[in-house]
Amino acid sequence: MKRISKSLLLLIGCVGLLAACERDPVKDLDPKDSQVFITNHSTTNFTGYKTFSIPDSVLVTQNDRSQKMVRSIDLIFIDQIIRNMTNRGFTRVARDKKPDLELTPAQITYTQSGYVPTFNPWYYDPFWGYGYGGGYGYGYGYAPYYSYYSYSEDYWYIRIADVKNIANNKASVVWDAQIRGDGIYDTSSVGPVVDAVFAQSGYLKAN
Repeated sequence: MKRISKSLLLLIGCVGLLAACERDPVKDLDPKDSQVFITNHSTTNFTGYKTFSIPDSVLVTQNDRSQKMVRSIDLIFIDQIIRNMTNRGFTRVARDKKPDLELTPAQITYTQSGYVPTFNPWYYDPFWGYGYGGGYGYGYGYAPYYSYYSYSEDYWYIRIADVKNIANNKASVVWDAQIRGDGIYDTSSVGPVVDAVFAQSGYLKAN
């Protein structure tokens, strides 16, 4: 067996370290590692509620537009919510049967983009400014340039409202959750991510 010198081992280690530092950590993430579950932990005692209603469609909101949709993935999303609520002791009823809780399943997409001015002190353009002769004229200045930006959000949303104790024609939101990250719209992932967000709220149960 050939012996490897300490210098060669050190060189190999340094190269490996540099390669590891240059690797994009976000790119290497598994979709599951990027998923985030945000729940509003309410102080409500859910044992006072027994029934719930939920529509057969998902409210899809894109900026200022909304519509109800019934895609195959929406049905999976709704069915998994129903399964979690039922497993926690709640009974699904029709909306006209005066349920205690009303659930709203939604997909929210928000996109914003535009241009913002950025001032570059090294930019040269013959525009009106200070001149070399002590007066005003053409010369160096701080002309702006514009940078484009784009920001977007896309996530599942679940809201639970108390329709048993309505005050002033308003129902209080007693629990809501956001499901964000990569892979959340894969049909094989919808069930597990819904289970995960309910798992964070052990207090959400009828008994």
